[in-house]
Amino acid sequence: MFRSAFQQWAHVGGSRSAFASVRLYSAEAGAAAAAAATINMRLKSDLKAAMKAKEKPRLSVIKGVLSDILYAEKSALTGASFSRDSDSDVAGVIQRAIKQRHDSVQSYTEGGREDLAQTESAEIVILSKYLPEQLSSEQIEARVRQTIERLGVSGIKAMGAVMREVGIDAGQAPKSKVAEAVKKLLG
Repeated sequence: MFRSAFQQWAHVGGSRSAFASVRLYSAEAGAAAAAAATINMRLKSDLKAAMKAKEKPRLSVIKGVLSDILYAEKSALTGASFSRDSDSDVAGVIQRAIKQRHDSVQSYTEGGREDLAQTESAEIVILSKYLPEQLSSEQIEARVRQTIERLGVSGIKAMGAVMREVGIDAGQAPKSKVAEAVKKLLG
């Protein structure tokens, strides 16, 4: 059970140095917990912070993504395979949201609505902060090349086998980029 800082201080004898060490230990534990937090946990804590700061654009983006995550979790299409605690699953949802916004930016720009395009671009920046570091095109191609060599396959018919074995999850790179690299190297 968690004790307040005062209770911990009183429990260790009441000296100032003991209180400082308890406070330092608590801060270190909090920092370690923040580093190990899942994307979903970060989204929820940022939702609270955005509510307190009354940042409406950030708040609406985070609410939308949390709604998408809940929908994916309850959807019959994903079923039991989706977990909100899995960073790769949540990253896939965020990448879909970013892709939708990229498409919207393109549509708005073609339609002459620069104001709406800028709003969507700002949302892309907010969403990108929650994705883990993405692999570059060169890194993706290197991994695909290694997989192709390891499997000893060639030709576009082997694309499914290479995609299964490449081992790049949705959190590291969008599946479309991986598929492009596989097509390029096999075809």
